Amino acid sequence: MIEPGLIILDTTEGVDLLTQYIQDKDLISFDTETNGVHQGAEIIGLSLCCEESAAFYVIIASWNAAQSRLEYNPDHAFKPAILRLISTLKEKQLIMHNGVFDCAMVEANYKIRLIESLHTDTMILAHLLDEERRVGLKDLAANLFGEDSTQEAQEMQASVKANGGKWQAKDKEMYKCDSQVMAKYGAKDAWLTYMIFLELVPDLYDQKLDKFFYEDESMPLLRGPTYELNTVGLSVDLPALQQLKKTLQAECAEAKDFIHQEIVPYVKEKYPGTNAKNTFNIGASQQLSWLLFGVLSLEFGTLTAGGKTLAKNLGLKVYTPAEKRNFIASVGMLSGGISHPEAIVNGKKVKAKKIKEPWAYIAVDKKTLTKLAPKYKWIERLLEYQRKMKLLTTYVKGMEQRIQYGVIRSSYLQHGTTSGRYASRNPNFQNLPRDDKRIKACLVSRPGRVFVGADYSQLEPRVFAFYSGDARLREAFNGTSDFYSVIGQEVFGKYDCEPQKEGPNAFGVKYKKLRDLSKVIALASTYGATAHQLAPTTGKPIQETQQIIDDYFERFPGVKEMMREAHRLVKTNGYVENLFGRKRRIPDGKKITKIYGDMEHADYPYEVRNMLNLAVNHRIQSTGASIVNRAAIAFYKYNKQAGLDGKIVSQVHDSLIVECPEDQAEWIAALLQDAMVNTTELEGIKLEAEPKIGKTLADV
Repeated sequence: MIEPGLIILDTTEGVDLLTQYIQDKDLISFDTETNGVHQGAEIIGLSLCCEESAAFYVIIASWNAAQSRLEYNPDHAFKPAILRLISTLKEKQLIMHNGVFDCAMVEANYKIRLIESLHTDTMILAHLLDEERRVGLKDLAANLFGEDSTQEAQEMQASVKANGGKWQAKDKEMYKCDSQVMAKYGAKDAWLTYMIFLELVPDLYDQKLDKFFYEDESMPLLRGPTYELNTVGLSVDLPALQQLKKTLQAECAEAKDFIHQEIVPYVKEKYPGTNAKNTFNIGASQQLSWLLFGVLSLEFGTLTAGGKTLAKNLGLKVYTPAEKRNFIASVGMLSGGISHPEAIVNGKKVKAKKIKEPWAYIAVDKKTLTKLAPKYKWIERLLEYQRKMKLLTTYVKGMEQRIQYGVIRSSYLQHGTTSGRYASRNPNFQNLPRDDKRIKACLVSRPGRVFVGADYSQLEPRVFAFYSGDARLREAFNGTSDFYSVIGQEVFGKYDCEPQKEGPNAFGVKYKKLRDLSKVIALASTYGATAHQLAPTTGKPIQETQQIIDDYFERFPGVKEMMREAHRLVKTNGYVENLFGRKRRIPDGKKITKIYGDMEHADYPYEVRNMLNLAVNHRIQSTGASIVNRAAIAFYKYNKQAGLDGKIVSQVHDSLIVECPEDQAEWIAALLQDAMVNTTELEGIKLEAEPKIGKTLADV
């Protein structure tokens, strides 16, 4: 590729000339350089590009190494010139990479709102067109153009270090590099963003995803709900958070002491506890595996990813108790031997891999521990300890580190999942615990405001029923029957009751265990779980579990056909789509028939079954994600049109949570319910989402 001409501007006159230059331009790539990524960070430079041959960098501040501080342009006319430039950009169609961040920085620093001017976010665009690729700007440029940014990174690193700055994985003080080096780096980012836009937009139209991206979901979601989620934030009750921290620390310490007292007889010989190194660590999976499946000889549930690979290489199966014991014995005998000899792969030397002790390959996950908990009280307390430690470390301490002026802003990412559902981090508010609401109770509405939240009722089963085409499953959501009871009644032949969850003659009351079993079978088996995998959960032998699965598919042939249709699509096209067109690309799916021919799903190798299972899963999970996304877009639009002051502040699971003035709560509740229930229509199925009003996130 031809490098752009770099034009560096650091005077009022230069900025005014740039403003004049872009007057007749339409699409402009824009980027900011800041002295941090937090909400209070300051912009130290702006980058622009609107043609392939030139890129601009405006120096707003530069690092003075001698005085160890940022120095801003002293010309009193310079900031007004910057404001004129940004105001002109507001009237343009902007192209950005991670535009939510840049727009938030501009709004915080200059009180100018650019988010509505964001035409294309190339990060979101790249993800929609290939959900598996890395979408960081440098990674994307390397993937598309072979662009290597090593030299720029090395120059910046050298400059930062020469100026006394840090250059560590999680602490790169890039703003301390020389302004000329920063200019080269920043301007190239704007240029690469512009070039990526030119490269990918034709692909967007070729894939017929232009309407999905620009009109229906991606960009409307980004400009509205996503921007609010990332900028408004949630108010934190700091005294309540501090008290919760003390409570959790005490509860974790008590649980830990109890566990250690209970396991001492089993571990004291190997772990006498005379120093830190030989003290048993209840947080170490390998040590727990040794205790549970070695010392106590309990039956394990599943292997780790490395364990599954090793079992495959050794030709070992691990379905039955006998096979699991054989795995432990076989790997124990081979421990210390070579699993993979030293080899040259793609021109690089790969070291030999030794076989570890069997405990390194056995998963000690929540599912396994839950199954074993009835046998030992200390395992039950271990699950409690793990839950509370996650609350303490991920949420309480994670929030403490990131609270600014009493507000926490989690990062909500549209490109974080293959389904289109939001990912969340720092901290992850997408996975706030459902049962323990103590964290949610610390997230409070601002003075004079309240939360209005609504959660979809059984969204995934509704989408599932829609795709199945089965009238009985669809009718389960008409208010007179229950989805899992309908399935359980048919599969187990219990017709002496009503297919309802509750009531005097309800299946869910009369045959509660069978309804619970139906919940296990209904979705999991459709997503490809086998009888071997489900037997530990059902508590029944493998053959009996298989018979239940067979009866299920026989009674509900539409479900089986739904699976087969997804399988056919991925084998024919190499991708499947959700209801609205979002793709899940599985290109190797097109090779399946050629290599294996047509066979029953269970007869395919694991890797093939996994591809086919992903195809089924995507259509349902991604459709559910789009339903939530489109409801958020609709609410954002209704709220603006009505002149109300509702702000979308959280999206957890299948719920949307809005903060608004207390006197607008009833209006907001009605608009939110309307958006969630009526934006998407699933034939024969009614969506439900009942709004709640409260002062804390726990209330809604």
